Amino acid sequence: MAELTNDFSWSKSRHEKFQECRRAYYYAYYGAWGGWEAPAGSEVRELYVLKQLSSRWQWAGSLVHEALKQLLRRAQVTGQYLPADDLVARTRQRARALWSVSREKSYWRDRKPVGALVEHEYGDPVTGEEWKRLFEEVVEGSLRGFYASPAFAEIKETPRSQWLTVDELDSFQFEGTKIWVAIDFGYRGNDGLVHVLDWKTGRERGVDQTQVGIYTLYAQGKWKLAPGEVVGGLVYLGQGGETTDVRADPEALAGCEQKMRDSIAGMRALLDDAPRNRASLGRFPQAEDPAACRRCPFRRPCGRL
Repeated sequence: MAELTNDFSWSKSRHEKFQECRRAYYYAYYGAWGGWEAPAGSEVRELYVLKQLSSRWQWAGSLVHEALKQLLRRAQVTGQYLPADDLVARTRQRARALWSVSREKSYWRDRKPVGALVEHEYGDPVTGEEWKRLFEEVVEGSLRGFYASPAFAEIKETPRSQWLTVDELDSFQFEGTKIWVAIDFGYRGNDGLVHVLDWKTGRERGVDQTQVGIYTLYAQGKWKLAPGEVVGGLVYLGQGGETTDVRADPEALAGCEQKMRDSIAGMRALLDDAPRNRASLGRFPQAEDPAACRRCPFRRPCGRL
């Protein structure tokens, strides 16, 4: 079996971590490397486990995405869709199981921790009522928003033979760098165009438009398409499944490519050895505002408790 190497790559989530805090970025992509096999009590093992932690808002979004992935993958095979009440009930059961595991901090014993929460690790005060509201408003609200959405109606009308992807991690090359993507749902519509959809459990952000551009670049290479043949859709589940269609024209795609180019260059500029992707902690400073560290999983090793 070939030895794993920490090769440089790029993704939207990696870019966002880099923008949020250089120190947290270092811990996540360099300090934690190899932690899955590091001995308990070692620094690298601690960083690896902390990297897996999610805030409760991220956790809620992950529950929604996983539920919709399972719903659509099941339908892709069977042609049948679970009723909304059944999907909500299953997701509630999964949320309770994950929450209990996280509360007990058993994720420290797992090789690949799943569903672990920052709030439990650091004892952040969150009332039972807050957890209940989070599930009802974000998780259940988003799932029911999906069922009510025009996007879901369109999916049900689209033959499964025209489905292209259901939340599958993939990559493409951009100027020598591997770019990771995971389109929530992609299909060839009856209009002859390829539609790539992304589920959003939060509010609209400017970076969402860039994400559609990245998906368009991926789709062009993956399915041999021209820019005008791809339509991006941002489905805001918390707003009743309202969909914002985004067509990436050549100018918009060029802008997206430049943002990726600049982001990659900024990351590589801080490396000790860019060709070998080697980094040292001292070149990745802490965020200037300590208030930004409140939900960071690395606040303990960073000294920002």
